[in-house]
Amino acid sequence: MNPTDIGTWQQDTAAYLAELRAEFPTFGIIADPGRPIWMAVKGDEIFIRASDGIVLRERLREITSR
Repeated sequence: MNPTDIGTWQQDTAAYLAELRAEFPTFGIIADPGRPIWMAVKGDEIFIRASDGIVLRERLREITSR
């Protein structure tokens, strides 16, 4: 997935969300690539906001030590 190609990015949003949700099942993950906003939340403890799914995955890996 190439984040610089906006059309492709938007088409692959559902697939990329599915990958993130499978990799981090204890997080709620949503995206609005048109804005662009990607978010992950875990209870009242963790809230992560990113500009794209790749950055969100990197941040999730950092905090979960994956």
